[in-house]
This record gives sequence, structure tokens and C-alpha cells, in this order.
Amino acid sequence: AKGYPFLVHDLCRERSGKYTCDKRRTKSEIVNELSPMFDATNDSIDFDSFAYANEEDEDWEEDRESDESVTLRAIRMMQWLATRPEKEIAVVTHSSWLKHLFKAFGHRVEDKDKRTLHRLSGNAEIRSITLALHKGFYPEGHWHGDTFVPVHKSFRKLRYAPSQTHVADMHKHLRKHGSTKLPNVYPYG
Repeated sequence: AKGYPFLVHDLCRERSGKYTCDKRRTKSEIVNELSPMFDATNDSIDFDSFAYANEEDEDWEEDRESDESVTLRAIRMMQWLATRPEKEIAVVTHSSWLKHLFKAFGHRVEDKDKRTLHRLSGNAEIRSITLALHKGFYPEGHWHGDTFVPVHKSFRKLRYAPSQTHVADMHKHLRKHGSTKLPNVYPYG
């Protein structure tokens, strides 16, 4: 897999809250544990662009994250994936997150197919899907010439991609205001 980006993204994290087993370890713990493997391959994991604004897991709370919140994150992750330049992407995540993602789709398919799609994934199970970009699936945004520019910076790539500073500012705003809506303060380009 040398030469491929490894990204950690908050949108596909495990369902948070209530159970301490769903609380993240510190970024330092994970980096230290994985360092020998990545030192041997000269690869690395980007923890900072889309996750881990801080060392500790500040998103975990005593109350369980709602089904609606997990489903919304899963759909937003699919929208983000739709903006990536790669044609094949592996998403490594948790069964609860996958269950919420797949339950958001397939409501007009045969019952047998729906049961297969909506079942809880097994441990280390691999599921292959094709992401079809139907009208309305793209995140909010507009076309700038022949380039689609999403409104939310975390969906952008190439010259429209967020800087590390912008990502940190977005995380700070969300934590301070407890909202998923960001102010429109990030210009294009």
C-alpha cells in the first residue's frame, strides 16, 4: 500500500458515548503503537487533517450518541468520499457505524436484500460497495468552472482543500458552540 494516503476521519469513528470501550485512546498512544509498522514501510497516518483536533477524545460523553447523529455522520462520510480523487478507497471502521450507514439506504429493495444490507457486520468483515453519485448526493456547494466546490471545507480537495489551521478553527468552533453548523468564514481557494 506504499504511496497511498492513510487518513483518520472523525466522520467514520465509532458511535460515541456511554461505553468507555468506544472512547478513543490518545493520539500519542496510537501513534506510538503503530510507529514500528510505519517506520518499516516509510508510510504514515494523517491524524490531523480530519480528526484529532486535540490529544484527548473530546467528543465522547456520558450519553450515547443518537442513531440520527451516527447516520448523518455516515452519510456525510460518503459525501466526502465522493469528492476524493481515488477510484478505490478502503474505509476501515466499526460495525455500529456501518449498520447506521447501510440502514440509511436500501429501503426500496427486496426484503431479502434489505436484510442482507441492514444486518450488523461481523468482526473484520469486508463489504464492497460502489458509490454512485446521484443528483442530490453531492454535499452542498457550487460549480466553479469545471470543478465542484463544496461549501464545507472538509469536503474540499486540491487547491480548495482546508489548511491545517482551518480544520483546527472548525473543530474549535464546533466544540465551543456545540453545533454542526459552521459560520461561512472560509473563502474559496
